[in-house]
Amino acid sequence: MGEMNAKAKANDDSSVNSRRRVVAVATGLGVDTSLMRASFGCPHYGNECAAVQREPIFLGEKASSRAFHCTNLQLMVEASWRGGLTISDLVGEESFGLAIVAATPESLHRPITWVHVTEVADPRPHIREGELVCTVGAALVDPHEAVRFVESVADAACAGICLGLGEVHTEVPEALEEACQRRGIALLSMAHGVPFRALSDRLLEDRLRVPAEFDPVSRAMELLRSGSTVTDMLRLGGEDFSGRLEIVTRSSALGDSDHRGRASIEVDIDDDERLRWQGTGIPPDSALLARFARVVHIARRNERVSESNTRRRIGQLMTLVVEGLAQPAALLPDLHRGGVDPDQLVVSAWPEGTGGLLSRLHSTAVIGETASDVLVITPDGRQASDVSKQVQLVFGYSSSLPLADLALGIGEARATLMLARRRGTIAGPETLATLAALLEQQPRSRLAPFVGQLVRPLVTTRVRGGAELLDTLREFVSHHGSVSATADALFVHPNTVRHRLARIREIVGRDPLLDDDRIDLGIAVWAYDRAGRRTETPAL
Repeated sequence: MGEMNAKAKANDDSSVNSRRRVVAVATGLGVDTSLMRASFGCPHYGNECAAVQREPIFLGEKASSRAFHCTNLQLMVEASWRGGLTISDLVGEESFGLAIVAATPESLHRPITWVHVTEVADPRPHIREGELVCTVGAALVDPHEAVRFVESVADAACAGICLGLGEVHTEVPEALEEACQRRGIALLSMAHGVPFRALSDRLLEDRLRVPAEFDPVSRAMELLRSGSTVTDMLRLGGEDFSGRLEIVTRSSALGDSDHRGRASIEVDIDDDERLRWQGTGIPPDSALLARFARVVHIARRNERVSESNTRRRIGQLMTLVVEGLAQPAALLPDLHRGGVDPDQLVVSAWPEGTGGLLSRLHSTAVIGETASDVLVITPDGRQASDVSKQVQLVFGYSSSLPLADLALGIGEARATLMLARRRGTIAGPETLATLAALLEQQPRSRLAPFVGQLVRPLVTTRVRGGAELLDTLREFVSHHGSVSATADALFVHPNTVRHRLARIREIVGRDPLLDDDRIDLGIAVWAYDRAGRRTETPAL
């Protein structure tokens, strides 16, 4: 009995869910209620009406952007639904496991308006004309109750009765069969394991068939359910609309026609994008195109969520590769899908938060989002350079390397991104092989001892002419230790330069004339200038 009650509850729930799906699909399509003729109600699930008013409507797993309010869950479906499926149609579909137990020729060809699931002996207050009443027979064990049940169904002018076998009855009760024969009610048996929801889903599918002018929207809905890409949806939609469909930004609107004289119509997808139709024939109805755009909006949102999740997954995998916790070969499936040769690739690093933009602009790439940046793997650096020109973003990229050296490539890309940010330009691997580039990658705290010990003593108020000493040191370092070149740059005598260098040696204890000391002093001056005094980088 517990299993029977569980299945009965599941069937009740599935009926409610099926009706909710009808509401969701019709709302998502923007169905015009003035064109709808068929309806169904929900008196048996009266409490559910309030729930529908309170909860967002769901299409698949995503909440619809439009709410649908009702008082008794009435839904008018498309005008093309004139008769719907019949008992004979359902029996003809083998997947339902239906068998005819009792029927008249007229009852077999009677249209079914909906499926109603119940486990009460007298469902008269809850059922409506044309419904197929489904039950596992919990209330039909007693023959008198079985007769009462059939009388209720017949008085409500329902299409028939479907008895699910297996939970309560292993075969159709004789009293039930005889009562159906007397009243001319179609009686079907359903094989064990087939849910009543399968019938309601089939009726839902039939009800949402649309007339010819709505075929593009219906086709788009089918593509959405099958998980097709937005690109495929636009391509097939363009065929249905006898033109070309594309997604454009609001700033690129063409108006009623483009410069080649083709007709053009645009409708909103969201606040940022529009759906554009272009063609040489008769333009489609704007309201119909708007309904198509709603489906595109849902598909595009789902696609972006999926792409974002993929980028984060790839970013996490790249982080594990850098940390030595994953093998680079783990990215092979993503490289194959992205069209990147694992034997020759380039890694580029971009500012954080640019993953979505980069994924739309890169044609052949594998993109990963990390906590600090966006990493892009491409066959070479040219594609990344082209993208950078389009969006005016700086980035850094690695040398060309095999997948086995991915961790090295990521390190190079991140180092060059750091240089690119500071210099305001694109940086490649060739920019890393300099002392200045090495210093730019160091945190300020690491260079602070150089500034504190080798520069600060020169510019204190206790040192007379400290500014001249620092300028002389800077020029001396930039001229690679040449006294004469430094003197010419400062317009002083070479002996003056030698005197100032000697004073620097006395104050900080390092001799600028010695190569090793001059390098240390050069690092100190570079770090001091980077901290805000100057912006030029000395050549060491």
